[in-house]
Amino acid sequence: MFPRGPRFPAAKIPEIPGPNSYNPQDPEYDAYKRGAFLEKTNRFMKDKPSEIPGPGSYNTDVPVVNGKPTSGGQKASGLDRYAALQRKLEDLERLHAESKKSHHAEVERLKLELNRVQRTSTEHSERADKLKKQNDALDTRVQELKKTSSAEQSELRELRTKLKLVEHERAQLAVKQGEAGETKRALQAAEARRKDDVRERDRRIIELEKALAIEKKKRELVEGKLVEVKDKIDGDVNEARAATSHLKAELEDVKAEAHNAKAALHDAKAQAAEREEVLLEMLEQHRATLRRVAQEYGQLASRTVSQTTHFQTQHEAHALKLRMKEENLFLATQLQEAREETSRHHRVLGDEANEQHGDTLSWLELERDVNRLGFELSEAERVTLEAVRDDLRSWAGLHRLRADTLLSNATVLLDAIDQAQGQVHQYRSEVSASEAKRDELQTTLEILRTQHVDAQEQLARVSAACDASKAAEATLKKQLEDTRIANLAELSSAQQALQKEKDAVRRFAATVQQHRAAEEALHAEMDQMSAELAEAERYREAYQQLVEEVDALVARNALAEEEARCLSKFNAEIVGHNNPAQRIMYVDRIRGELHETKQQLLMLTRDRDATQAQNEDLQHELDLYKSVAVPPELKPRTMVTRVERLQVPSSSIGLAGSQTSSSELNTRSACSSRKLDSMPEVEYNTQGEMTLDEIL
Repeated sequence: MFPRGPRFPAAKIPEIPGPNSYNPQDPEYDAYKRGAFLEKTNRFMKDKPSEIPGPGSYNTDVPVVNGKPTSGGQKASGLDRYAALQRKLEDLERLHAESKKSHHAEVERLKLELNRVQRTSTEHSERADKLKKQNDALDTRVQELKKTSSAEQSELRELRTKLKLVEHERAQLAVKQGEAGETKRALQAAEARRKDDVRERDRRIIELEKALAIEKKKRELVEGKLVEVKDKIDGDVNEARAATSHLKAELEDVKAEAHNAKAALHDAKAQAAEREEVLLEMLEQHRATLRRVAQEYGQLASRTVSQTTHFQTQHEAHALKLRMKEENLFLATQLQEAREETSRHHRVLGDEANEQHGDTLSWLELERDVNRLGFELSEAERVTLEAVRDDLRSWAGLHRLRADTLLSNATVLLDAIDQAQGQVHQYRSEVSASEAKRDELQTTLEILRTQHVDAQEQLARVSAACDASKAAEATLKKQLEDTRIANLAELSSAQQALQKEKDAVRRFAATVQQHRAAEEALHAEMDQMSAELAEAERYREAYQQLVEEVDALVARNALAEEEARCLSKFNAEIVGHNNPAQRIMYVDRIRGELHETKQQLLMLTRDRDATQAQNEDLQHELDLYKSVAVPPELKPRTMVTRVERLQVPSSSIGLAGSQTSSSELNTRSACSSRKLDSMPEVEYNTQGEMTLDEIL
């Protein structure tokens, strides 16, 4: 009768899509993310997504009407709603991007303007500091001028008091003019007596001057004679000194040559001894070699050997002969060198003996050393010849030529020794002649010394006479000077009294003129300071305008930050609502923390820049103190040393922790800390926006 209806009421279709109802990697559904904080699509799906539908993908409770499902209309309405939301989201993203671009442009412009304003403010503050320093210097100058003016005014009052006293005395003198007449007559009588005394003194002065002229003529004659005698004595003394210095130089040269000759002789002895030792060692070696050869030869002669051994022995004998010949030639060369060395030493000794002017004892000792050296050389040659002769006896048949050579060398060596002895006799005669010449020079030196002593005695007598004449002249000059002083004393006393009055009047006039000039200079400096203060007031007004502009910029910056924070929060809410599987609810908190970190970094950077600016200011001031190129009037005053504590940078966000430093005024620091409490957000420069994986 009644149609069968559903057993249970139809369930209401939820408008919120279930999980996995759409593919987050589908680019068609990713348009809402463009321009937002996160732009990369593949955030969490590192693996390939599963194709199996998750729970809630199908609606099993939807009733079937007339055998057909009704989910088509609902899906269409959901798609229309989704498309509308997507269009709204795109509009919001476009508006957000435009506002972000305009915000960034406005922030950049505000940054540039803020930097320009800060530079201008810094320049103005520096100019204000300079003006303040100049104002302080001018204040100090004004105080000094005031002190000087007060001192001069007190001195002027004292001078006025003295002037009144002088006028009072002048009035008293006018009253006592009658008494002054009598005093004047008495003064005229005293003046007449003084004139008589002056005439008498003038007559006596004339007589003393005549006597002084006569004494001067006598003294000039004595001085002329003294100059002639002194010139003659000086000439003799100079000649004696020159001869003495020449003889001393020759004596020093002779001593130096004798010392050099002794040193050369000692060196020659040492070299000859070393040479003798070397030759003796070589001779011993040759003897040992010859002895060894003789033993071997005796053994070979006493034994019968084969032909091969004989040929080998003969070959060794030839080699030994050649070696002996080379050694004999070497020995002959050594002997020839020894002979040449001996002749060279003889020549050196002869040359030194030509120049030597020492005493006979040193020459006899040198001659004995030379004879002993010759004897030692002869003994060495004799020993060498005996050794050679022994060797020649053993090897007479084989070394006849060598014996003849050694004999000829020995003959030449003996001839050289004979020649050396002849040269020694010749050098001895030359030394005797040099000694005679030295004795003659010593005699001449004694004569010159005697003449020098006589000249010095004569010079002492003439000097005593000259001193006596000078003493007499000094006595006469003193008498004349005393007379002149007595005559000029009275005249100077009257002139001093007149000069005192003139000086007092001149001093009063100069003091008045100085006070007038100081007053005019003070007025000029006060006018200049007033003009500079007016100019400083104009700079202060400009600074106030700049501070107001900075306030406006800070307010606009805060408004832009608040708008950006609201947009970011709204974007996070939208994305978190439509995509809860991506855990986007943490993005806003992370963005806030990142913003706080950036803000803290900016505050620390500003603190660092302020500290660097303060250090530069202090270094510039220190350079002004130390530089020699800065004029003294531009250097800062050093009466007060400024020591300022560095401010601790703030670590909280939004607080006025980093203030510009210390060389500015306290009001400026307060304004900066109150108005520059926040900075615009600086965009992080990367290839794109950070993903949630990178943040977490």
